[in-house]
Amino acid sequence: MNTLKTFALLLLSSLFSLTALSQNEQNDFLPKAGDVGVSIVVDGLINNISLSTNTNTYGQNILFAKYYLADDLALRAGFGVNLNRVVRESADSSGALLIEVDSLRRSFSMNLSVGIEKHLKPNNRLDPYVFGQLDISLIGKSKNEIENREISTIGTNSTNREIIRDGGFALGLNFGGGFNYFLAKNFSVGSELYLGVQYVSVGGGISDNSTNTTAGGTTTSTFDTRDDISKTTTIRVDPTAQINFSYFF
Repeated sequence: MNTLKTFALLLLSSLFSLTALSQNEQNDFLPKAGDVGVSIVVDGLINNISLSTNTNTYGQNILFAKYYLADDLALRAGFGVNLNRVVRESADSSGALLIEVDSLRRSFSMNLSVGIEKHLKPNNRLDPYVFGQLDISLIGKSKNEIENREISTIGTNSTNREIIRDGGFALGLNFGGGFNYFLAKNFSVGSELYLGVQYVSVGGGISDNSTNTTAGGTTTSTFDTRDDISKTTTIRVDPTAQINFSYFF
């Protein structure tokens, strides 16, 4: 009888030890309050896998991170800046003329995302959560500069044209859910799906200024302005669940 009691006590002690070990293992894998995490997106198929940054609802790249306010509550934030400068030079002959065209296009945008995510009861290494997120994109003015030169034996006719278009903004509000599966301590693979509403307003005034200079030195100028604005509202469910790797520290 004493032997059975001893065996039962040992069995119960082992079960409690295993439970505590499992809980400690779970806590060791998952992030805690004060931890910061970064993530990258995995694109492509098995033979053509690539890594990329996260994007907001407007399709702009952002550097994305999370900060755990509590063990089950995390702040999500992303920031991105896009500067585009495209230069094109071309030359072609047409009879006795040599035609050269140089163009320069510049544009700018800045993106900010901020949100909150609530983590549900984790199951061992699986960590499900729900989230809400606001995306803001500021779209700067775009500027095109075009210089056209017609070169002949009598001199050069040149036309300089400058086109400036107003920018705009984009607002996105997303609600969704996702999960992290921890492959090792603080290292996870996960995915998200969301329902999003987006409003985009782009454009406004467009100015078009041209200056023509003949081979003889005569200069004429034209200046035109017009309005062109587009406003779009979109409601959608993200059709593809992005896969991402995250590391917390």
